[in-house]
Amino acid sequence: MALEIVDESRVQLMLKFRFLDLALWRMPAEPVHVQGRYWLATDAQKIYFEPYSALMRFEQGFDEAVRDYLHLVMHCIFRHPFDETHARHDAWWLACDVVAESVAMEMCAGRFPSADDKARKQALSELRLLCGQLTPGKLYMLFERALTAPYGTTYRDLSSDRIVEFQSLFERDNHEAWPSFSKGENQETPGDVEELAQPDDSADDGSDSDQREMQFVGETAETEQQEIEHPEDAQSQDDADEEAQGESDDAQDASEDSDDGDNLESDWHGSSSEEDTEDELKDEKSEEERDWEEIAKQIEMNLETFSREWGDEAGALIASLAVANRKRYDYADFLRRFTMLSEEMKINDDEYDYIFYTYGLDLYGNMPLVEPLEYKETQRIRDFVIAIDTSESCSGDLVKRFIEHTFSIMKKSEDFAHAVNIHVIQCDAKVQADTKITDLRDVDTFMEGFYVRGMGGTDFRPVFSYVNDLRKRGELTDMKGLVYFTDGLGQFPEAAPDYDAAFVFMDDGDSHIPSVPPWAMKVILDEEGINRFRSNV
Repeated sequence: MALEIVDESRVQLMLKFRFLDLALWRMPAEPVHVQGRYWLATDAQKIYFEPYSALMRFEQGFDEAVRDYLHLVMHCIFRHPFDETHARHDAWWLACDVVAESVAMEMCAGRFPSADDKARKQALSELRLLCGQLTPGKLYMLFERALTAPYGTTYRDLSSDRIVEFQSLFERDNHEAWPSFSKGENQETPGDVEELAQPDDSADDGSDSDQREMQFVGETAETEQQEIEHPEDAQSQDDADEEAQGESDDAQDASEDSDDGDNLESDWHGSSSEEDTEDELKDEKSEEERDWEEIAKQIEMNLETFSREWGDEAGALIASLAVANRKRYDYADFLRRFTMLSEEMKINDDEYDYIFYTYGLDLYGNMPLVEPLEYKETQRIRDFVIAIDTSESCSGDLVKRFIEHTFSIMKKSEDFAHAVNIHVIQCDAKVQADTKITDLRDVDTFMEGFYVRGMGGTDFRPVFSYVNDLRKRGELTDMKGLVYFTDGLGQFPEAAPDYDAAFVFMDDGDSHIPSVPPWAMKVILDEEGINRFRSNV
């Protein structure tokens, strides 16, 4: 009966949302016995449901069961279970629940109503006032700071008691099965998790299984009693038990290979052989994540093709898919694009001069002379420009944090040398300031006295003209690239420069990120990424 509830939930969602067909039928359903608050869970490979809790949920209303299933599928579409970058699971889980439930509630509208939808709408309005667009990253930072606030205090008027209320409103499934949570946790089957026997036409198989289980328990009790009565024979008895257990395991493995019967051992993460290596499990999870990514892209394409048909009901889903499907790159790797190969006077322990090596063999017969080179080929930035849009539309705090973020990467990475020639140019409608940095160790002093100059209009052309003048004067002879931090609302140069140029935007979730010329690169940073890097430095 519980399995019929799961299947009927899929059917009803399929009838209403045809574009979700791949996601709704992607995972097979498997019954488990779990002592918890919720009847559904997933590891992005299977759907796990607790039968008795499923029946109780059905008695509360079939619409609630359907919404539970849609909520769980939304987690997989947005790839929430695979994210391993957030340390606090409670804050991350709640952030994902808010996003998944907000999308599901907008999609369902009047189709599958819930008694708490009115309270959820009020809570969502409150959260939008606190963090703008509801993205998992922004919500995580909000909840994480509220949960880590000192006892009795609040963060932006958000208390821990209010977060508990959010959890009761937006949680619908168990997240302990997520790969991001189970990785690094104890993989043994929990004591409160036991797989239910699958329906079988043969009653003898079920009785044999029960008999084998009872026999194992009896043998365990008998062994413990023997250790108590004869402690001097305990070690020899353990050795004999190990040999017998090894033969029993071999026989059981052979029996399992030849029989497709019930699996007697399972947990949230599904059953797996002990012979699987960690690399194979990692590859399997990566493959699952790639499969869900393809499903999410297919859903996004279908919605964009038939967006008028769904109207405003799929607006939140389209917006969330755009965030989830956006390709993400490491900002440090991006900065390495502007490095160039050069020789630096430093000891190179990885290489040595073959002339001394062969000379030692020739002189001493079997004694090579090994001496490391005194120069090393490195990727380093020579001439580089960081342009800052100091117009009124750009926040001074964001400008400062972006500069700190960029220079922190350069100082921390070994790919960037200390001796540099970096110009930090502030510009609104004209160039307001130019600060030259020749040593990355002077960045701290530069940041202490840094303040934003300008706050006028926005025009990108003066910076490129000013850089061309610097190159003509010989101050940027090895110009490799320019990074322009801006909100994008300005006039771009018509002609493409003969060096790489990138426009960096801060994704606040509310404003539209404009397009850039074909010759330029577009980089999008978010506040969560900057704060996470700053906390790790």
